[in-house]
Amino acid sequence: MTTAQSPRTEPGQDVAAFVQHWYDILSSHEPVEDLLAYVIDDGLEMAFPERTLRGHADFRDWYAAVGASFGPQSHIVEKLRTHEHDGLVDVEVTVVWTAKNLSDGSVSALRIDQDWQLVRDGADGALRIRTYHVGALNPA
Repeated sequence: MTTAQSPRTEPGQDVAAFVQHWYDILSSHEPVEDLLAYVIDDGLEMAFPERTLRGHADFRDWYAAVGASFGPQSHIVEKLRTHEHDGLVDVEVTVVWTAKNLSDGSVSALRIDQDWQLVRDGADGALRIRTYHVGALNPA
């Protein structure tokens, strides 16, 4: 992923674009390699209700399972708060996830609060997900 950084960018604007793009590529079920560019490998902690991912290998397995279970899906960001400190970005996001369950054809819509922590790559300043904690799954 190449992201142009502008000195005129408002604080948090690049984070909001990063979050939206992450959900867009999840929704369109892009190849796993495209998503791996957005998460660190060493030190990753992505906590979902079904399991916690600790690196790229875990992410690949999880993403394959989700892709086999859910068809058309969308992610709509309802709330986004960010706080940048010491080279890290804390993110609070509420997303409405809608997806079709491929096993029975049912469609679910859930409102999910998530807490992330992003790091900036020292070489190019690009954002990467370090931690990603999924909260309660509530009907939307």
